[in-house]
Amino acid sequence: MKNIQKILVSLLVSFAISTSAFAGELTVTGTAKATYNTVSGQNDNGADTMGITNELTFGANGELDNGWTWKYATELDPDTTSGGGNALNDDTQMVVTTPYGAFAVCASECGLSAALEFDQGAYTLVSDTGYAEGKTEPANISSYTNMQYHTPAGLFPNELQVKLAYAPGSNSSVLSSNSSNATDVATVTDSSMVRVTAVPVEGALIRVSYMESSAGAGIQTNEQKAHSGAIAATYNYGAFAFGLGRSHNAPVLADGSSDRIESTENTNYSVGYNVNDNLSVSYTNEESQNKNTTAGTVTEELDVSSVQAAYTMGGMTVAIAASDYENVGYEKGIDVSEIILAVTMAF
Repeated sequence: MKNIQKILVSLLVSFAISTSAFAGELTVTGTAKATYNTVSGQNDNGADTMGITNELTFGANGELDNGWTWKYATELDPDTTSGGGNALNDDTQMVVTTPYGAFAVCASECGLSAALEFDQGAYTLVSDTGYAEGKTEPANISSYTNMQYHTPAGLFPNELQVKLAYAPGSNSSVLSSNSSNATDVATVTDSSMVRVTAVPVEGALIRVSYMESSAGAGIQTNEQKAHSGAIAATYNYGAFAFGLGRSHNAPVLADGSSDRIESTENTNYSVGYNVNDNLSVSYTNEESQNKNTTAGTVTEELDVSSVQAAYTMGGMTVAIAASDYENVGYEKGIDVSEIILAVTMAF
């Protein structure tokens, strides 16, 4: 994975060519969505919740005089949910696309993990909603400020595309240009990631990703480096859509560490069906199991299942998701049921 660093740095230098740019277009995008959420069972705080989207993306794009294109985007989010929160810029990216591929610089953005791309939910991936079930997912390069190179579309047979990423540190702050001496987190330093996608047959799509991180300063890691991988396969057949996913996440383990989670294995599947042009339904199941460094320590298998339906009329979509969580946080007997009602307006 160290070769990824050398490749990306070389590409950054080669792309730094002086050229004129035409005036770009400015955009503001977002999602107009309101939700009503009710939770029952253990870990129930006793109050239903209403929410409305509160994020906007400001973007710009343009074209250079040599035909290359570029785009820039940054998000405006509240820094907390209490009292509405203060305005905060985050999730920023700048991408230059050329005939030789695309080069990107991203902060808390541009994730390459395939772990969650099995989902065919009519409304949403249920383990990625507001309820914190505690499921461990593979690491993603978007956790850190990173640089990327993507091969051009159509370069290889079967629509195969390769994306390489390197994070020269584990800082996750959205720093201004010319910033220096950023502070890494304690556990890891630099990270490298690769992602490959391909279409083996019509209607099918395979996505594979792998990430590896170096240990943080002062950590002796002869036992285990941080690494993770995922594979997701989807297939569309008429009105049906199928998805399968398998992922592995292993955190850094220092020499002589006490009993800790050695790895987490996730197995997921999802089925969607378009009843007609307006109505779609789905079923999704996710299973997650921890493996500990000491066999005597046992954690329970976390299981998430969700039945969803979405109905679109004009520019409005009404959706419902009924979900069950078993062994929340990998603790036996912590079971929760959740129902989400959502109304989304297209604009």
